[in-house]
Amino acid sequence: MPLTTTYGGPEGLQEEGKVDDIKLLKATAKGDHIAFSALFEAKYSNLYTFAFKLTRSKVLAEEIIQDVFLNIWLNRASLETIVNFDAYINRITRNLSFNALRNIAKDKVLDSLEADENFPDHTTEQSLAYKDTLQLMQDAIAKLPPQQQSVYALCHKEGLTYEQAAIRLNIAPSTVHSHMKAALGGLRKHLKKMGIPIVVVTILMP
Repeated sequence: MPLTTTYGGPEGLQEEGKVDDIKLLKATAKGDHIAFSALFEAKYSNLYTFAFKLTRSKVLAEEIIQDVFLNIWLNRASLETIVNFDAYINRITRNLSFNALRNIAKDKVLDSLEADENFPDHTTEQSLAYKDTLQLMQDAIAKLPPQQQSVYALCHKEGLTYEQAAIRLNIAPSTVHSHMKAALGGLRKHLKKMGIPIVVVTILMP
């Protein structure tokens, strides 16, 4: 079955030489594949440049942009409520880029623990220290208030934007921001008391 558009065709997409985000977002929110493709083509170049600046990897930047638009499509029902789409997709790109870099850093830490077989005892001690650190962070997260835990899981672990998390939790984006700020502050304070360097916390934060 051929795809049909709901935004009035190509002539309805241009306004003074620029793609009309509002029309594309409304059409995409209704499941219009052609509008979604037009949105992808219009935003791809700038987003790729942004992701590449953050990751310094062409392959990783490509994967992140694909994830960004998959995220947009899966959450398309909320697109009509977005006021500044460029800021919205930049935030998703930034979150996914940082998550990817954090996972790479975490893998490097794990690899370094297994790299030198000539010092098995030392490696074992490092491995135990790493596991202890992760456990301390999990314990710190578990001590957060329930709403802060939910916001932290959605925004930090799943990479959702504040707007997406707000829809999921049925609260205002500003409330999500407040909970996230409080959660991160509480985690840093708790982990600092436990003697964990903030750099380690940033790299290993799940």
